[in-house]
Amino acid sequence: MPTKKQSNTPAAAAPNRRRLSPEARRDEIVSAAVALFAETGFDGSTRDVARSAGITQPLLYRYFPSKESLIEAVYARVFLESWDPAWDDILQDRSLPVRDRFQYFYEAYTDTVFERVWLRLWYFALLRDAEVYGWYREVVQEQILKPLVRERRIELGIDQAFHVTPAELEMPWLLHGGLLNYGLRRQATGEDDKAGRVHAIRQALEMYMLCSSAHAAPPG
Repeated sequence: MPTKKQSNTPAAAAPNRRRLSPEARRDEIVSAAVALFAETGFDGSTRDVARSAGITQPLLYRYFPSKESLIEAVYARVFLESWDPAWDDILQDRSLPVRDRFQYFYEAYTDTVFERVWLRLWYFALLRDAEVYGWYREVVQEQILKPLVRERRIELGIDQAFHVTPAELEMPWLLHGGLLNYGLRRQATGEDDKAGRVHAIRQALEMYMLCSSAHAAPPG
């Protein structure tokens, strides 16, 4: 009786999961979550993240015990790790006028964040995930907007010791949010014009400088 010929093709073997270190596996899961959430929003499931990462859902939960912990890792990857410490030096360089400092900063900042995944995750957080947007809002206020208010006070000769009020943050938020919406519009049309972006930043900062000069007296 003839024997059955053994197949030597790769398809005959069961696929093996790649062996990765725990750090590399965790990084791979976060990368898969970033890509998925950028397409579906934060409503995307951990099952779909696991599938994208080529692992089982139970294995995903060994690294991230809840979806919330995975979302925190995505937030850190996209919104925190994208921050360049050199930007702090730019914002604090009092040898330059405030307008120039924040012009240089926003040109560098938008070079980084005017990217499809970053802008989509920011937009989804704004629309659907109040907690993620709250984390982002706090970082922006502390690292960008409050320094803008304080440095402008110093330039105008106003005592910078008093607390930055919510009212004082409204105009900086219009500046910052307006630039991000500008990035979304450019992304939607496929027009990433660096010269146009630099001009938009200059106009937004000029608007803020005029407004802050008109309300130079500290609140009572």
